[in-house]
Amino acid sequence: MNTSFAASSDGCRIAYDITGSGPAIVLLHGGAQSRKIWHSLGYVSRLLADYTVLTVDLRGHGESDKPTDARAYTTMQQCKDILAAVDQAGIEQFMLWGYSFGANIGRYLAAQSERVRRFVLVGIPFGAGASGEFHSTIVGVRDRWIPILKAQQDGSLDEASLSPAERSYLQSGRAGSEVAWLTAILDWEHIGPNDLLCSTLWILGGENRVALENARSIEATLAASHVCLTVIDGLTHETELTEVDSVLPYIQQFLERR
Repeated sequence: MNTSFAASSDGCRIAYDITGSGPAIVLLHGGAQSRKIWHSLGYVSRLLADYTVLTVDLRGHGESDKPTDARAYTTMQQCKDILAAVDQAGIEQFMLWGYSFGANIGRYLAAQSERVRRFVLVGIPFGAGASGEFHSTIVGVRDRWIPILKAQQDGSLDEASLSPAERSYLQSGRAGSEVAWLTAILDWEHIGPNDLLCSTLWILGGENRVALENARSIEATLAASHVCLTVIDGLTHETELTEVDSVLPYIQQFLERR
């Protein structure tokens, strides 16, 4: 996996790699992952004979730059990141496939750019960037960690007040950027099926309770949109990514559709 870097509009370096030949498809990983996941699970090797496959490290992840200010993680800026990578790779139109956090970001690009020919949305609901339990979880993380990070920065942090797990997380160096991108999601605007400009395959696992509840609540509106819902029995949110043999055939069929 050879890494290339594209400079986004704010100067942030975005890491990506590109392989294969044929129509272009851009893969966006989940939160706290990196583009390596697409390689390690075998997706890239199974796609590269038919597609030009571009995998991106979203800002805050992998080899890309990791701002610690939540204002650096707007949906507009992250869409510009993706376009910076595809522009540098010489790609005009492309298909887009996002899982979890990557699917969340991908929704905004598919709603604003006609360069996205098709979109595969895996594992998340429509609506705001964060709602329900996910919203509450992020608020809890923000309220706990922003004061810790501020105290660390100004030298007033008493690490003895932290749990062993919290100390380990702080020492890992990940907290600053992860708290920033999580916090940013609280302000991401609502996206519905009718906002998407291109044909979209929406894949959910049958055990992904939160996303399925959302799907059932808006199912009647899908017929008037470009979105086709596919529910795969037995899959959880995690296995919507890891069960490659269950998921990939649906996506390949969608990508090949004329």
